Amino acid sequence: MRSKRTTSTRKDQPVLVGQQELSDGMAQEGYTPGTHKAYGYAYRSFTKALKGKTGLEADVLDAKRYLSEMKRSGATKSVYSNASGALKFFFIKVRGLEWEPISPLRRRMIEDMQLHSFSPRTQDSYVRAVLGLAQYYHRSPDQIVEEEIRSYFVNLTCERKLARPTVTVALCGIKFFYEQTLKRDWSLTGVPVPKREKRLPVVLTRKEVDKILARIRVPRHRACLTLIYACGLRLSEACEVKLSDIDRDRGLLHVHGKGAKDRYVPLPASVMPLLGTSWRTHHNPVWMFPWVGRGARQAQQSERHVPKGSVQQAFRKALLSSPVSKKVSVHSLRHAYATHLLEADVSLLQIQKWLGHSSPSTTMIYAKLTEQSTRRAGGIVTDLMSDLG
Repeated sequence: MRSKRTTSTRKDQPVLVGQQELSDGMAQEGYTPGTHKAYGYAYRSFTKALKGKTGLEADVLDAKRYLSEMKRSGATKSVYSNASGALKFFFIKVRGLEWEPISPLRRRMIEDMQLHSFSPRTQDSYVRAVLGLAQYYHRSPDQIVEEEIRSYFVNLTCERKLARPTVTVALCGIKFFYEQTLKRDWSLTGVPVPKREKRLPVVLTRKEVDKILARIRVPRHRACLTLIYACGLRLSEACEVKLSDIDRDRGLLHVHGKGAKDRYVPLPASVMPLLGTSWRTHHNPVWMFPWVGRGARQAQQSERHVPKGSVQQAFRKALLSSPVSKKVSVHSLRHAYATHLLEADVSLLQIQKWLGHSSPSTTMIYAKLTEQSTRRAGGIVTDLMSDLG
């Protein structure tokens, strides 16, 4: 019996090589359990198809051959999609290999974006925008003329009817490429910026915020989401909080904001015990909310902060289990912070500074959301018009 188990283990060993690295990488990015399972199965199927290689020994060409064979064999769309996603993630994120060779033109664009201090997320979005244009015309983007660019955006807006944010990202990415990398005059394209949609965000009441946060059982997730509401943080700002950012004596939090714009915001004393409880679960010397991975010991030694996806998933679970029926997200806690401060008569200028808004017009939207300001204005109208009857 022992010899059979040993043989089986040796036979399956090439399939398991790289499995842990894939699992750890997905945990870092905050992938859902369902995606973990689907990608894990797809990866094992790929390694079983390799001849004499493990997943860590295979190259991108092996993966592309495998995907091509799947298409020819008539694999379903979902199976192929899982295999493609799993292999791209494994080779790009886990092993750091290039799935597609980077052309000198794309390399130049990436360098231009790095010189402008764009975030990695913005760089990826802009590259995908230019790639979409090139794939639409099946030509290198530097060979596409102004009128073709205009036709492309007509297709995105009028025919495909993509959402305004999607079209705006495509426009910003392609515009940057033509102005900064190719040094061309964008105005010749005649493509206007999509009209901004004037939608008001959904605002949670104080009681609704409490009901959602009370449903979060994991201390680090509860502390992170509470900090977002208590300090009006963006999700990325909260995930990246370091121990050195907390000024206990002055009651301030140093926030590393969007666009490399730092700011200080008040840190309520009532939040400190929750942060302390969260930190004692991992004792990481750098991060307030580290990447936990597969255990507390790994969290203590982790050099990475918690993935945004993990916090988002914790919020969604808490929302679903709470009596709150509003369609909200983690960012709604930041909206609630600003609205509740305004209702407490904190000035718009002060709220603008604490939120890290560059323009007062961005903060002005919260004036439309406060019950007190609406009620007060309605009372003024009533008093002014009282003698009309």
